[in-house]
Amino acid sequence: MKRRIDGLFGTNFEFLKRSFPDLIESVEDGFFGEDLSKGPFVRKTIKFVDGTYMTVFELIDTKTGKKRKYQYDWEYQRGHMWKWHNEPHEQKQHQTATEPDHMHHKPVGMDDERRYPNYGHHDLFTIMEAILMHMEIAKQERADKPR
Repeated sequence: MKRRIDGLFGTNFEFLKRSFPDLIESVEDGFFGEDLSKGPFVRKTIKFVDGTYMTVFELIDTKTGKKRKYQYDWEYQRGHMWKWHNEPHEQKQHQTATEPDHMHHKPVGMDDERRYPNYGHHDLFTIMEAILMHMEIAKQERADKPR
C-alpha cells in the first residue's frame, strides 16, 4: 500500500521542538551550519538530548507548502543510522513495497545498509515519536541491567 503523495506539508520546526522538549535539544539551520536552507530547499540539523543528531532535507513546493521530497537521517550511534527517504530507486532489487517511500538501516556490527518499506513514517512528527520510543526503551534496558 502506497501513500497518497499530495498530503505531506513541510515541517514546522518551532512546533516540532515545542512538541518534543524532552527529546530535541536544538534545531539549527543547515547541515551543521553549512549548506543553509534556501528557497524551496529546507536543510536542518536536529540535535537530540542524548547527543545523537538528525540531518533533515525537505524540498517544498513554494505555492502549496507541500513536500515533494524528504530525507531524514538519524545517526543514533557513530556510523550507524536510520534513514527515511522518498526518492525512487530505478533498480528493481533496491525497491520496496512502498516505493518511493522507504527506510535504510545500517545496524551496529554490519557494513551494509538494509532497505525496508516505509508505510507510515513520512513526516518528522511520527519519526520523532519512534525515536522517543527507541530512546525510552534503551533507557529502560540500561536501568534493568544488574550492576
